[in-house]
Amino acid sequence: MIRFEESGIDGLLDRRGKRKPEEQMTEVDKLKAEMRLLEAKNKRLEMENELLKKLEEIERRRG
Repeated sequence: MIRFEESGIDGLLDRRGKRKPEEQMTEVDKLKAEMRLLEAKNKRLEMENELLKKLEEIERRRG
């Protein structure tokens, strides 16, 4: 109720997990965001490689 009284309907919006607009980000914020993106990409590629290894193993066992 306090949020609504202070900010109106905008105060009730759920902003968890929202990023700052790029123009409001400091250089450190930008570097941290880039690092998180690269870490996520690296994790996805690691998972993809593991999947391909398992697929190769399954195909070797079949034939």
